[in-house]
This record gives sequence, structure tokens and C-alpha cells, in this order.
Amino acid sequence: MKAEVFNSYNKYMILKHALKENNVSQTCNLFGISRTTYYNWKRAYLKHGMVGLEIKEHKKPVMPNKVNKTIENEILSYVQRFPEDGPNRIYYELKAEGFDIGVSGIYNVLKRNNLSKKVQRLQYCKNKKQNYRGNRNNRNLIRCFENPKTSYVGYLVIQRIDFIGTFEGIGKIYQYTLYDTYSKWGSVKIYNKKQDIDIWDYFELKLGYLMSTLNLDIDNLLTEKTREFIPYFIKNNKYKDIMEDFNINHKFISHENNSIFNDMDEFNKFLVKEFYSKITKENIDSFDKVERALHKFLRHYNFARKISNGCNEGKVPAKVILERVAHNNVDLETLPLWILTLINSLKRGDYNKEK
Repeated sequence: MKAEVFNSYNKYMILKHALKENNVSQTCNLFGISRTTYYNWKRAYLKHGMVGLEIKEHKKPVMPNKVNKTIENEILSYVQRFPEDGPNRIYYELKAEGFDIGVSGIYNVLKRNNLSKKVQRLQYCKNKKQNYRGNRNNRNLIRCFENPKTSYVGYLVIQRIDFIGTFEGIGKIYQYTLYDTYSKWGSVKIYNKKQDIDIWDYFELKLGYLMSTLNLDIDNLLTEKTREFIPYFIKNNKYKDIMEDFNINHKFISHENNSIFNDMDEFNKFLVKEFYSKITKENIDSFDKVERALHKFLRHYNFARKISNGCNEGKVPAKVILERVAHNNVDLETLPLWILTLINSLKRGDYNKEK
């Protein structure tokens, strides 16, 4: 059913259904509407009430190839920094910075400025002084997170993708990591094929479910921006819907030796040293076995390994998470059985006895 055929009452009931079920994606699939349509209705209702749902939506014609001067300057600035990159790579990088411009629009800008060929862009780069505002903006953004007046679980979470390596009998391993800087909790999903990487599907179905169950929020999410993996974070615009759905302030940040990434770096080094380097010694000879072993390893890390520094020194990440859950007045008896089992194991200290 097309979105135009829904009247104001239909729209209101759909919004009410999503609120009751606490699942926007499922509601949209059920009623055959897009998430964008749903959020347009939601904004209209919050702003104008039922009257807002009666207003006809007039779509403006999309001009993907029309580029304003601001975006054109951003494209030219990017060419100065990375002259070897063509329209497709520029598209992904600028999209991560929040610029809405299609590949064809970028190509038209390059062609208009005689930069459609690589040799032309290289010469252009030599003739221009590099002046990248993005690095300065990143530093300003980082400073506001490095010494927050108050911090808590979910205040600042960092995510990234890494290529771990190629292992005999197993193949390639790509790792997606989500790391809470306050509790030191680490969540990892691995892939053995690059084309299978789907960050936001995992985020929505696994992490989103856990956040909802424990009444936890992510206030600020930083995605470590790497040229190789940036397309996997921004494809299909799904991440924008999810960030809006969970009310998360999300930014792409380049590493640039920023201290804010130190704990995340240490976490990944720990995984490489204590887990991945021992795969062959443990006779783990298939990707499925790696997944199972990593799951067990991370449970021990989150539930048994004590934090060595900071305000939560001496606690384990799971304990810090549970303290936040208690602070949010979550009734533990209403939690799923599998979570209660982990909580009871933590209280008994079973994980500390495993190793």
C-alpha cells in the first residue's frame, strides 16, 4: 500500500503501533511503508498533532546533479588532499562528512574544473596549498569528549572495522568492534567475507535489542573513519535512520593519533595477543570455531577481567553495566532468562574461576 492512501487516523495508529511494539522496522514492514515515511509522520505529529498528519506531503523534485558552491568547494578541497581518488571514493568520504551529493554530481564538478582525469587532479594538487578544515574540526570535537564533567555507560561509544588477517584453514577475518569507553565493555562481530559486512543490521538486531532490554542508551557514537571501510558504515543511508531511531549523536572521526582512541586500541591489541595469535595453537581450524571461541573469550573478558585503571578500576565491565541498569530502575526479575543467568554467574564469581 502506498503511503499516500493512509489518512490521518491510519497514520496515527501506525505511529501508536510502533510505540507499543518498540520496533520501528517491524512496523514499517508490516504496513508497507519506508522508515523515512514513518519518521516524516512522527515529526509532523509531534509538531502539529493530528492536523500534521492531514497535511499532504509535496515532494520537491530531486536534482542529484545540481551542486551548490559550498559542496563544490568541499569536493575541490578533497581533491587537493587525495588527488588519486575518483568520484566513487569522493562520494563515500563526503557522505561520511554529512554532504548529500551523488556520484554523478561529483563527476560533473570534476569535469567542469578539468579534474575528471587522475593526471589532472595530481597536477591540481601540486598547484594548490593543502588547507583541510576537517582535521581542526575533529580536534575540537574530540576535546569536548576527552574530559567530560560527568560520564557513564553509553556516554561515549566508539566503533570501527579492522582486517585482522588471513589464517590457514580459516581464511580472512574482518572484525567489527563496538567499545564503551566508560565501562570498557567490548562487543565484537567477525566476518570472513568483506561483502558480508553489515554493520547496521547487527547493530539494530543485536545491540539495539540489548539496549532496549536493559533500558540503556548510547548518547554519543564515534565511528573511526578509515578509507578502506567507510563505505560499510554509510551504505543505503540505513545508519541515519538507526541513529534517529535510537536518538544517538553520531560522528565520523579520523584516528590521527587522538588519545580518545587509546583504550579502543589497547582492547584490539589485547584481542590480537590473547586470542587471535593463539588460534593455531588451540587447533581452531574453521571460521565457525573461531566465532564460538571468540564469543567465549569475550564473555570472560566482560564478566571476569578487572579494569586496570580509571574510575572503575577493580571492577569488571559487566559490573559497571549492571550498576547503570540498576541506576535506571530496571527490574532485574523481568529480564530474559539468559541475561539473568549471566548476572547470577557474575554475582557468584563463576567467570573468575574459569581461568
